[in-house]
Formats: sequence, structure tokens, C-alpha cells
Amino acid sequence: MRTKQNRTKTFILICVFANLFSAHQVSASDDVSIGTKIANDYSNFYAKERLMRMGAGFLSMGIIANSEIDVNLQDWYQDEVRSNTTDSYSKTAKFFGEGKYLLPISILASSAYHFNSESEIGNWGLNSARAYAVGLPTMWMMQKLTGASRPNESRGSKWRPLNDNNGVSGHAFVGAVPFLTLAQMNDNKFIKYALYATSTLTAWSRVNDNSHYTNQAILGWQMAYESVGSVFDTNEKSEKISFTPLIGNEYYGINISARW
Repeated sequence: MRTKQNRTKTFILICVFANLFSAHQVSASDDVSIGTKIANDYSNFYAKERLMRMGAGFLSMGIIANSEIDVNLQDWYQDEVRSNTTDSYSKTAKFFGEGKYLLPISILASSAYHFNSESEIGNWGLNSARAYAVGLPTMWMMQKLTGASRPNESRGSKWRPLNDNNGVSGHAFVGAVPFLTLAQMNDNKFIKYALYATSTLTAWSRVNDNSHYTNQAILGWQMAYESVGSVFDTNEKSEKISFTPLIGNEYYGINISARW
């Protein structure tokens, strides 16, 4: 079963990279190739400041997971909060965490960028797909390294490295990326913060459905937040320096523009 899951994850990652590279060969309107952008995404994702934030997140959630706090919180929610109404909303929220749908949707949307680099749909798809490409490997690794189990399993929330693979919610990660990407692309503060709030709904659905503990849902969301942030750090740096070819009757060269 584990071998099959590992093969599936590897296949998913290969498909994400293959589709990104095939759909986005560098064109005259691009200053940087997609390969360079993804390499920069990884560099930003593993930057010291970002690693420290993720480390703080795992440390604090580890304390909760390895005490009785998370189990008690889960029991309270299931007994006092969960209802037919929350189950109904949760069913919709969970859909956005289904990688078998959201990954192909983001890749398909990113193809619009190939035809028009100003396309909002294309940029959303490309940025989301890049966030999946940079964050999925580490998210899968941390699922295994924490080794935690689900609430409906007998081993509880405590971390048991390499013994299980549910320490980070994959649904929470996948479901947060599209909305965090939209939030980063939007300048309207009201809409931006509404999208940030919406990005947490898939994580909440996993707690509601008794499929993940709260700490696991939060970690999935945090890893999505950092993945999307690394992509937009790359985009911001790319926009600060641009190269424009200059061709005249008696001259040619390159115009370099920088802003800060």
C-alpha cells in the first residue's frame, strides 16, 4: 500500500513538472524561463527566514500534537460543534483539497499564460502550479517524518517518525494554494483577506470530518502559505529587473531597467 502511494506521489510530481515545462517554453515576452523561475521558487522556499517560520510552526504544533491538547480539542469539536450543517459545508470545502482535481485544473489554467502572459487565469494557474511543484515534495516528506496518525486511528496525534504519514494534512495544503494565490494577486484588501480566510476552509473540513487533528490541518495550511509566498517572491524579483532588446538602423543593444 505504501509503495503504491509513493509511486502515485512521484507520478503526480512528474506530471506537474512535465506539464509546466511543456506548456511554458520561454518566449519573447518572458525574461526568465519557467525552469529558472521554479529554481528560484525552491531557493526562496528554503531561504533562512522561511525555514525559521516553518520550523517555529512545526515546533509549536509538535507541542500540541504530543500533549493531550489536540486530542481534547478534537473530542470537544466532535461532541459540541460538529453537526449535519457543518458536514454539509465541509463536503464542499473538502473538494478544493482533492489533488486529483485541483492539480490538473491549475495546470490547464496555466496554459492560458502561454498565449497571453497578461491573462489573469493563466497567471493564477501558473502561480498555483508552481506552488504545488515547490511545496509538495517537502509536504510529503514532513507527513512521513512526523509519522502521526489520524483521529479515527488508535495511535492518536503523537509524532512517531516514519511510522505513519498523516502528520501534515495534504488536503489542507492543496485546498489552500488556489485561494492564497488569488489573495496574492489581488490588491483590494477586503477581497485579499476574504481569500485568506477562505483558504483555511479545506483545513477546517479535515478537522470537522475527523480526518485530521487541528495541528495537522494548520501545518498543511502553513506549508501552502510558504509555498505560494516563495513563488511571489520570485515574481517580485523578476519584475524589479527587466531586459528589453533595442534594435535600430545603426545600432542594437539591450535596455536594462531596474526598480526598487
